[in-house]
Amino acid sequence: MLSAIAFAIKMVLAAAFVVLLSLGKGATVPRDRVGFYALLSVVTAAITAVSQVLNSGMLAGAVFVVIGFISYSQFQKEGDLFDTLQAIAPLWVVTVIGMCSGAGMLLQAGFLTFLAYYLLHYFPLLLGHERESEQTET
Repeated sequence: MLSAIAFAIKMVLAAAFVVLLSLGKGATVPRDRVGFYALLSVVTAAITAVSQVLNSGMLAGAVFVVIGFISYSQFQKEGDLFDTLQAIAPLWVVTVIGMCSGAGMLLQAGFLTFLAYYLLHYFPLLLGHERESEQTET
């Protein structure tokens, strides 16, 4: 019974970490897609938990292969590298947060959420991409 409660707590926290990424002025995860990303995080957390019970890394590895194919197709669609990375980064971050939560590494998942929020939120400012786009508009 305790393992079922622990599993439920992992799933709830996996979704909660993603919701935290959607907060703020320039949200890391787009607000209109927060449900999709939360579901992705919960699914990867569940796959990781099941993979641990089965003592096999094949399920978790398969998740990375699928996300890799999705990323590759996104790179083929987009023209600008920066825009492509902004579209793909939340997908990878949410997947890794879900895997950390599913593996029981909740402290690491929380730290990754904090790090991803600030890195993805302020990274365009650090690179000067925001200033370049404002100069081209005027």
